[in-house]
Amino acid sequence: MSTIDEVANLAGVSKATVSRVLSGSTPVREKTRLQVLAAVEKLNYSPSQAARSLASNKTYTVGLVTTNINTPYYGPAASGIETALRNHDRHVIIASGQNSLEGERDAVDFLIKRQVDALVLVTNFLTEKEIARINKRCPVFVMNQHFPGDRQQNIDYDNFAGGQMAIQYLLSKGHTRIAIVSGPRWKRDADQRYLGSIQAMKEARLKVHWQVEGSFGVADGASHMKTILQLKQKPTAVFFANDMMAIGALRVCHDQGIRVPKDMAIMGYDNWEHSKNFIPSLTTIHMPLYEMAEATALLVLNRVYGTQHKPKRQFQPSLITRESA
Repeated sequence: MSTIDEVANLAGVSKATVSRVLSGSTPVREKTRLQVLAAVEKLNYSPSQAARSLASNKTYTVGLVTTNINTPYYGPAASGIETALRNHDRHVIIASGQNSLEGERDAVDFLIKRQVDALVLVTNFLTEKEIARINKRCPVFVMNQHFPGDRQQNIDYDNFAGGQMAIQYLLSKGHTRIAIVSGPRWKRDADQRYLGSIQAMKEARLKVHWQVEGSFGVADGASHMKTILQLKQKPTAVFFANDMMAIGALRVCHDQGIRVPKDMAIMGYDNWEHSKNFIPSLTTIHMPLYEMAEATALLVLNRVYGTQHKPKRQFQPSLITRESA
């Protein structure tokens, strides 16, 4: 088995330089980096993880806490973070909060006990105060949620602008009787989407025809669509604050012979990867979850491992026009 001394001798550099190249902790000249990597490949050198950890006081693992891994939101987020970190020889341990506050707390405690170098939280129930306390135990990074700590630990997305954009599009299509099914407004991102949609209606000097707070689930969207179709004066368009609720609504419209968008326009939010496959395909607002997750991973690499990436910090929504609105 090759040693780090042999790699250093073949590359014509010091052992410290080899360590810096392999850890990615400190920038090295590109020519030097390539020399070291060529030597590593030629000698088939594999550094001991235990030795790396002892030398750096790091485990080279990052903990990821999600509320529930099996959703269109959390899946792309986890994939983006895991891929970006593995590209830099860091690995992710994922723990699900199982849709509860206690579950998220347990997941955090489990990962900290595993001595992860940092935590990425893509959660629903942990409060800002709790996140701040966790950050004192282990560096915390978040995306699409407010974190009162260092700005270098947070990736933002403009949900308010997304809510505005959805309503403005429906208005541009001539709709004036618009219903809004928001997400749970105790969630900051859902509340911002709702406030943005209301602002767009105010700017158009229109009142919301009908509104209700939803739960982001398919069944919930279907239930609210059934209620909307029973209104004496029906809206001509409905904005659902996520694609899952909108998909539930599309099913109800299909079952009741409601033509979308001729009889009722349906607007979603998130641009879930399968939204384009429904009939009719779903008009929605794109949220670049994978790219946001990659950017969050780069923040971790910068803050915890000393790299010098320049990730995008603020992400904007974009309109995806298809057949439903």
